[in-house]
Amino acid sequence: MAPLTIIVAVFLLYPFVKGFILSFFETKYGFGSMSFSGLKNFISIVKEEKFGVAIKNSMIWVVFGLILNTVFPMGIAILINRDFVGKKVCMGAMLISWMTPVVGFSMMWKWLLEPQLGIVNKILKNVGLIENSINFLGDSKWALGICIFLNFLQFFPFGVLLMSSALSVIPKELYEAMRIDGASPKKILSNLILPIAGPMISFMTFLGIVWTFSNYSLIYILTKGGPNYSTYTVPILIYEKAFSEFQVGQSMALASMVGTLLIALGILFGKSFFKKVEV
Repeated sequence: MAPLTIIVAVFLLYPFVKGFILSFFETKYGFGSMSFSGLKNFISIVKEEKFGVAIKNSMIWVVFGLILNTVFPMGIAILINRDFVGKKVCMGAMLISWMTPVVGFSMMWKWLLEPQLGIVNKILKNVGLIENSINFLGDSKWALGICIFLNFLQFFPFGVLLMSSALSVIPKELYEAMRIDGASPKKILSNLILPIAGPMISFMTFLGIVWTFSNYSLIYILTKGGPNYSTYTVPILIYEKAFSEFQVGQSMALASMVGTLLIALGILFGKSFFKKVEV
């Protein structure tokens, strides 16, 4: 058995299978007394009052996060896909936010967005855009949008790096040949860039879905799911069920549903990726 297969089995497959098994048991106070409950946990979690809110917020979180984390990195990668002075410095600077731990990144922005002492409000006041401080993370009109934007800020450098590596395999002579033939930027994009970079776009899209959906730490540190459940997502519901309400079975039931969905998406994107590579 290959070492990679062992690693996947131990660190990915086993926890998923163990969690799936636990989803069919009713537990009290963590993993203490357990009794088989069949589909009760699945039914209970779907009937949970906060389940609908978590699903709605998660869909908004993932869809808008996916658009930002796919379209913008591709656009930036196309713009910088040429040699210029300071290119390596720019690429290195962009990677700083991605390399920063989520906890540190989130705490930094929580301080920057603080309504009284945060520098963001001070800058907006100084340039005359606002008169009174805005509680970005404490106002339900702003909170989810701010979280989506910060998730984008942290992920997009990695997306730019992936897209740049995909574009780097395209010979510059092909660009020049199409420009000489009078091809517009739109035609170059549709006839040259997208066909070659298609597999990487599929891969980046899947990574964006997984990254965004599972980015529990950023939202929890910034808002803990508030205010008024405006940033309450599925991962937060999973966490609360397990560690606040000690309903481990319900938590594992929801986690199993999410894991199954992500695995199915991974298979679909994987087929698309390898099909395009073979072509």
